[in-house]
Amino acid sequence: MVGWRRFTLVLGSAFGIAAHSASAQAAHRWGADASLGAAAVEGGKFFTSGKATVHLSAAGRLLQRGRLSTDVEVGYDWLGRFGLLGTNPDQQCVVDSPGSGCRPPYPDVTGPSASVVLVYAPTARIETRIGGGGGAYSVEGTRVGAVVGQVDAAVLPTSHVGVVVGVRALVIPRYQHDRLSAFPVLIGLRVR
Repeated sequence: MVGWRRFTLVLGSAFGIAAHSASAQAAHRWGADASLGAAAVEGGKFFTSGKATVHLSAAGRLLQRGRLSTDVEVGYDWLGRFGLLGTNPDQQCVVDSPGSGCRPPYPDVTGPSASVVLVYAPTARIETRIGGGGGAYSVEGTRVGAVVGQVDAAVLPTSHVGVVVGVRALVIPRYQHDRLSAFPVLIGLRVR
């Protein structure tokens, strides 16, 4: 229940900031993404079978100079198990050495993130973005900080809606004395 309240607060705040920026000055634009996909995961003692992933975000334009601009993006990430994504039904147990027991599955990761994003739009219908920032994630009930990065490209057949494809990187430098990494590949919709 607490996770949904936090998610609603982050997403509501992001949309509010983006809408305020868009209405305050005509030069400022906003956008929102809803993407899903799968993530390659690695790190620590965990069995790395991959995860299903969802990324929701809202971005507001800060600066614009010709075809280049800078956005601030606030988002929410979820990495977990959904159907066959994030699980391997054929794999029951992975053992490193005899008598050591099964390796635990890679933990679910959820939480908000914020990034500064550089946007290049060669035309009004195509956008490419690269950005980086930080996240405040929950891993098995423990709050951890993370470094986040992203690269994506969007094609907008209409002026307000398009398809976005991207890759994110989430690196948690310290969780149970290990570094955890996830590299989601996502596809979704962009509304601006």
